[in-house]
Order: sequence, then structure tokens, then C-alpha cells
Amino acid sequence: MTSKKHREAVSVISRYESKYLISRETAQGIRDYIRPVCSPDKHAGPDGLYTVNNLYFETADLRFYYDTKFKRFNRFKPRVRYYGDRPEGFLWLELKHKFKNVTWKTRRSLPVEEWESLFEEAQSNGGGRFIDLRDSFEDAVLRFSASPIVHVRYVREPYVSDLENYCRITLDRSLTFRPAHGSFELAAPEGFEGYDDVITTSYEEDESPVLLEIKTETEIPFWVVTMIRRFGLQQRGFSKYCYALDRTMAMARPDARVSVFQ
Repeated sequence: MTSKKHREAVSVISRYESKYLISRETAQGIRDYIRPVCSPDKHAGPDGLYTVNNLYFETADLRFYYDTKFKRFNRFKPRVRYYGDRPEGFLWLELKHKFKNVTWKTRRSLPVEEWESLFEEAQSNGGGRFIDLRDSFEDAVLRFSASPIVHVRYVREPYVSDLENYCRITLDRSLTFRPAHGSFELAAPEGFEGYDDVITTSYEEDESPVLLEIKTETEIPFWVVTMIRRFGLQQRGFSKYCYALDRTMAMARPDARVSVFQ
């Protein structure tokens, strides 16, 4: 694998994101509302869904966690993403950035069979293999000595606008996580916990929450503004990563709860 190949494969996605924690009843109402102006994402399965897996990396002093927790204006986090119940074909190596209210990420694909050997050469030659991958997943992991800390899995129902060049509506449910404990293992069929802990999520309904995300390139379309008003949606911060790590630390020390992310 050459650095030229890596550079050509890297993509950058930039957008504005807003999040809303909603009930399943409200999610159904939103499906009905957007049906005339949105289509299911072409990458979704026949049922309109796909499973997302993110393996997050973290530093020994939890730098990425605290940057997100306390809303540092300029922050990032490295993660590995794959789709489906098991990693097959390709992984996505991502570095997700946020500056104020603008989110973007750099990502490139990696064949699954190359995952285990990805960092071997870097560890033996001081990281020279990734010299042309500045601001990439590999760069962040090596520079900050980050290691896997938590694996987040959820089911996504994605829609794309038929009216705008880019407007994406996603409904995420069955939010689960498992501690990674430094393991690079991606296929983990067991050991997942739900996001149904009231202390962790501040969600007080008798069901797991649905996370609505609205993603646009520029201003929010008028029909989205109308939807927000019609359903009384209240925007809030909801970091899947932070909540998963909050819950992981809470399970490790049940007598010392971590403050919820407000």
C-alpha cells in the first residue's frame, strides 16, 4: 500500500448536524411527515435499515472524551466504522472533527484482512508508513498513543432529501455499546449493553430512545424547520461515544457515577 494510494482514497465530508432525542411514537410521525420529500438512503437494506458499528480510540488521559464532554470548540476523535453484524469487505478509518457547530470527517476504506497488520510497520519504524497521512485516523492514533476503548453499535434508518443537494435525516435506535479494553477485535456478537440507563442518558421514558439527526451542508431547509416546530423538537447534545463511556465507567465504579452530558 503506497501513500499515494492512501491520499487518493481519503474523502472529506463536511456538514452541520443537529440532534434530537425522541420517542418511538414521534419517530413514526416524522417518517410520515418526510415521506413526500425524502427517499430511503440507497445504502439501506430492503427494510430501510442498516447496522452501524464504531470502535472508538482514546488516550490514557481521556483527551477525546473530555474535549467532547466539555464542548471544546475545536475537537476530534478517531474511530473505525463498519456496517452490518460483522466486519466484511471493508472498514472505514475515520477522524471526526468538530469546530463550533460544523462537523466534518476524513475517512478512507481499508480491506478487513489488513486491519490486524495496520500498525505493525508503524510500530517497527516509528510511524514512517503514515508520513503522508496527516490529520488521518492513523496519524491521530499514533500521535496520541490512542487505543480502543468502547464499541458502539446501533440500527440506523436513513433518508435523503429529494429537494436539496444535501439534506440527510437519520433515525438511530437499538443503541448499544460494549467496553473494548484496548482490544482491536472488531467482531463482537456479545457483551453489548443498552442506552436505557436514565442516569446516563437523561431519558425518562420506559423504552430505549430514538436519536434523530438532521444533517445539512448549509442552512436548514424550510420543510425541516416546519417539522421541528410541528413535533416540538428540542435540540440537545447527545454524544453516542460519551454516553457509552459514561456508562462503561459507571459499571466499573457504580458508587461513583459520571456526570451526565447536558
